[in-house]
Amino acid sequence: MGMAASQARLLSITARLSNNEQEQQSVAHSKQRLADNSEQANNDYLEALNKTKFQILTGYNNSQANYTDLTYAAITGNNTVACGKQYVVKSRKGQVLVSEAIAKAFEKYNGDYNRFLSELGYTQTNIDLSNDSIAVKAIHEAWDKYLVSVKKGYYDENGKTAKDSDYLGNHILEFGFTSFGAGAFDGYATYNTAMATNASGTAVLLSSDDTGMYNERVLLDKQEMSNGETKVGYYTEDEDGVKIFNEVQGVTYDAQNETFVYTNTEGEQVSSASVYYDTIDESLSGSMKNYFTYDEMSGAWYSQAQMAYSLHCEDHALNYEGTTKEQRELYDYALSLTASYYDSAGTFGLTYDAQTITYYKNIFNEMRTCGYTTLKESYAQKLATTTAGDNMSSEAKVFSDPNWMVNQLKAGNLTISYYSAAEKRFIATTIDDDESITEREDSSAIKIAEQVYKKHMDKIESQDKQFDLELTKLESEHNALQTEYESVKKVISTNVEKSFNTFNA
Repeated sequence: MGMAASQARLLSITARLSNNEQEQQSVAHSKQRLADNSEQANNDYLEALNKTKFQILTGYNNSQANYTDLTYAAITGNNTVACGKQYVVKSRKGQVLVSEAIAKAFEKYNGDYNRFLSELGYTQTNIDLSNDSIAVKAIHEAWDKYLVSVKKGYYDENGKTAKDSDYLGNHILEFGFTSFGAGAFDGYATYNTAMATNASGTAVLLSSDDTGMYNERVLLDKQEMSNGETKVGYYTEDEDGVKIFNEVQGVTYDAQNETFVYTNTEGEQVSSASVYYDTIDESLSGSMKNYFTYDEMSGAWYSQAQMAYSLHCEDHALNYEGTTKEQRELYDYALSLTASYYDSAGTFGLTYDAQTITYYKNIFNEMRTCGYTTLKESYAQKLATTTAGDNMSSEAKVFSDPNWMVNQLKAGNLTISYYSAAEKRFIATTIDDDESITEREDSSAIKIAEQVYKKHMDKIESQDKQFDLELTKLESEHNALQTEYESVKKVISTNVEKSFNTFNA
């Protein structure tokens, strides 16, 4: 081999050796990156193993408790009521966060619980109203309970209603109960009171019992005497229509306070602006009834004093006059029965379900007490950036997102409260303290992490084997080049030595 050719070959081998070493370094760096990726995949997997999520109790399968991810839809749903708890979610301002459907039903029928329910497909009517006698009795008794609660009706000491034979009090709805009357009362539940009016225009309120119609309960009055003395008694009429004052003992009149003062049957001192005579002596309750009888020939009603009266009814609207939540519930229930009975077409297709009725009642009362808000009002940006799909609205997507719900709770933007049946109100709680909410291992996240980790590691292992094969190939090539390099270098060295010897000779 010529000197020039050997030197050219040596330079070529040197270049190839340099490239070989660079390729080996590149593969070594790639293997290092694979190791780093492997470590990161391992860390991600370990992090997933420690990942938890908040869940809420939604039921039992025999003795096995069932939990679901803590979302707005899960915690406020009727399913939690089945487990013994009802929750509401509130904003930072204390307003109840409700769906658009509930908000619209509330706004459409502001303050009317029955119509609020009907908008959502439900009714409070829980009896069969097809039987007229049963329906009327149920309606009467429902209104009685409300009227008694607002001091407009009476029960006896055993709590008997007006339909019981031993009822002692006045049944305020005894006459011509109607609903959604015409004229001035159109659209309102009404009741009629029976009035008897004589020729001089004097009108008395009538009641009724098994015997017939009567003017019960004489109201005490005062009479100023010529000597300045004030007597207490009551007025009755004789056959000529002359009013006669009947003095009552044991009752005095306090002119300064304009009240009657007496000692009741329990020995207590009572002062009242109006007093019925039978209140002073309960034994007089039956004997003081002034019964009216009807004369077919004259067409008039006659009192026991034989005074002629004409009979007519006066309508009165059954407006809500209570002050407590319990009174309001009695009123709404009675009104529901009335509406279903007299307006069956308007209540057709509505469902009665006790649990659902209670569920919506608690929400309605809390909305009325604390106010309310919606996603559209308080989270418009979040709603706008949420893509609807899968037959779900954007609202439903947000309400079904556990990450959004938990993050809002942790940030203090939302709070949760549960309804206490004992205290009859919603009580604030937290995801850390509530016994029905638990932090559990996120098994779905772990399974996903396992799949990702396995796929990642399989890919790394495959690439690592390829790099090992490449390094082996490069190492073999490097050894061959190194051997050839040494051989060519030796040839060049020999040629140089011969050349020096030739010239020296």
